[in-house]
Amino acid sequence: MKTVSRNQIIIRNRKIAVSLIVLAALLLAFIFFSTRVAAENSREAHTYYTSYEIEPGDTLWTIADKYMTVDSTDKAAFIANIKRLNHISSDNITAGSYLVIQYTSYDEL
Repeated sequence: MKTVSRNQIIIRNRKIAVSLIVLAALLLAFIFFSTRVAAENSREAHTYYTSYEIEPGDTLWTIADKYMTVDSTDKAAFIANIKRLNHISSDNITAGSYLVIQYTSYDEL
């Protein structure tokens, strides 16, 4: 049978205490940051529509660059939405025509 010295018991208890403190700190950090993210995501978003006159040289991609917000991360989906709203089946657009553009803002107009 192995004998455990008093020093070994103290070292083991200190390791357990340090581990528990680190675990508690990680848990508190997780709770703090998850509530912070939830608060940021709880802002009310408003959806608006605007009319845009197509200018010479415009493409759906350049128009998307003008109207996409930080929350819009998928440019292809944004363009697909423009095409759906305007009943367009191809990427060809004509200068002088108008498009309806949907955009989102956290500011109420």
